[in-house]
Amino acid sequence: MATAEARLKPAKAARVGQAIASLDIGSSKITCLIGRYDPSSKAGFTFLGGGRQQSRGFNGGSIKDMDALERSVRLAVEDAERQAGERIEHVVLGITGPRVGCEFVASLIDIGGREVTAKDLKKLHAAALSKVNPKQREILSAHPVVYQLDDQEGIKDPAGMIGEKLSVLLSVISAPKSLVRNLVECVGRAHLHVDRIIPSAIASGAGTLIDDEIENGALCIDMGSGVTAACAFINGSPAWLGLVPAGGANVTGDLAQGIGTTFAAAERMKTIHGNAIADGPGMAERVEVARLGDDGRLNGYRMERGQIAAIIAPRIEEIFEYAGNLLSRSELKKIMPRRTVLTGGGSLLPGVRDVATRVLQQPVRLGKPVEADILGESHANPVFSTAAGLLSYEFRGFTDVARAGSASESGGAPGKGGLLKRVFRWLSENF
Repeated sequence: MATAEARLKPAKAARVGQAIASLDIGSSKITCLIGRYDPSSKAGFTFLGGGRQQSRGFNGGSIKDMDALERSVRLAVEDAERQAGERIEHVVLGITGPRVGCEFVASLIDIGGREVTAKDLKKLHAAALSKVNPKQREILSAHPVVYQLDDQEGIKDPAGMIGEKLSVLLSVISAPKSLVRNLVECVGRAHLHVDRIIPSAIASGAGTLIDDEIENGALCIDMGSGVTAACAFINGSPAWLGLVPAGGANVTGDLAQGIGTTFAAAERMKTIHGNAIADGPGMAERVEVARLGDDGRLNGYRMERGQIAAIIAPRIEEIFEYAGNLLSRSELKKIMPRRTVLTGGGSLLPGVRDVATRVLQQPVRLGKPVEADILGESHANPVFSTAAGLLSYEFRGFTDVARAGSASESGGAPGKGGLLKRVFRWLSENF
């Protein structure tokens, strides 16, 4: 059986007409989309088909049952292949969870009063990445947030400019190596090779934000089941990532506990009668819900919609307060965008946008995949935002200096091989 490292192959440039596929593994669902690379399309691909399955064996950002997760992956991929009429062997994988983290590193090099070249930028980025202590973590992506050339600040691309000192601030996103390797191993058991691993929060933004929002700055908040992920785009690149360890499953759990019912019944109740605002219109309406009786069976019970909302509202407010605190503590708080796009399954709950607008104190819109017309009616909803963003990520052209997903840098064991690679990398950068 091939190792996880062998299955994680360097991403190759797609050819026109080549099948491409994305796989988004979350706590409640697994989605797979298949398309064909088409640079003439505004999305960068033509859509062939998609699949969705309930996620089993993955929760809280970690694998709980490898066999159960493998079965879920297989089913989602088979659904997508059946609809697309295309078999796939390679996928771009999205990764999420509270253990996916973001840190900032900076570096400075002497240019000597000449023009900044591509070689200078490579050396600058390498110097910054060398400051990251990998320990037990895998670098997924590293994006330049801003450059400074002498006293000129806020530079997006310094290539071709003339100066003495050039510096950069990199946003480096990483995840535990054990999580990365086990996910690759699990996907590999389904006979799939992982071409690249991309943080799901970034993919959500790539799939949801319009060009103007990416270029001029916006915050994408993906409300998932187990985690709510926020990603800020600044100067055309992913610049910051923050994770709230709560999502739709926590809301459902609050309902199940507060009303005294099963998790499944509470999920249905939330979907049909839920609202994030407890004092809105229609809250006095009485609806029938399922409640556990003394015999342990579900019985019909009538209660006001406002009572259901009163249980939901505090948790939704808490999620956005947590996200707001993450933003206020960020090193980039002075340049954080002042507009937000909500996506993910949790954003479909009525009243969520109003709560987000009030708590974050900025304009908020609800977002679905930007190229919804390409995906078709059944896949053009926020549930597929991340999977759509994984497909179009390369086409977006984000500068990623970490080359996440390359076999030489993802999961390779330290030793002589790693030393030789570092030597050859140094030679290629300096000669």
